[in-house]
Amino acid sequence: ILISTLLSLLALGQQPPAQQVHSPEELAGLMRAKLASSQKVVEGLMAKDFDLIRRGGVEMSKVCDATQWHASDDQVYAHYRGELRRTAKRLILLAEEKNLDGAAYTYMHSLTTCISCHDYCRDVLHLASQGPALKVAPIPVTDEETGTVRQRAIRQ
Repeated sequence: ILISTLLSLLALGQQPPAQQVHSPEELAGLMRAKLASSQKVVEGLMAKDFDLIRRGGVEMSKVCDATQWHASDDQVYAHYRGELRRTAKRLILLAEEKNLDGAAYTYMHSLTTCISCHDYCRDVLHLASQGPALKVAPIPVTDEETGTVRQRAIRQ
C-alpha cells in the first residue's frame, strides 16, 4: 500500500511528506519505490524512450528528496544517498538531451552506488543484524514473491 501511495503522489507531481523512516515496512516501501523508478529507467534505455528515462529519473529524485533514510547521521551513508540523488538529476538532464549513451552510463553508476550502499549498510553498519524484521534490501524481484519462500539464496 505504501509503494502505491508513494508512486501515486509522484505521478501527480506531489512529494510524499518528509519524515524519519523507522519501520521495516516503510523502508521496504521506499526501497520498492526506488526500484520501480529504476525499472522505468531500464525500460526507457531498452526502448530508447527518453520520456520514460526522464520519468524514472524524476521519480527517483523525488523519492530521494522526500525521505530521510535510516542511518542518516553516518557520513558514508550520507555520501551514497547524495550520490543517488545527483545521479537521478543527471538522468533527467541526459534524457532531456536525448543522450542514450550518457543515460546508460549514468544508470550503471546509480546501480553501482546502490550495490555499494547496500554492502556498506549490511557489512559495516550491520543493519541486517538489528532484528529479524529489519532487512537492508527487502526488495522482492516480483510482487508474487512477497510472502513466498524464495528458491534462491538471500544475502542478509
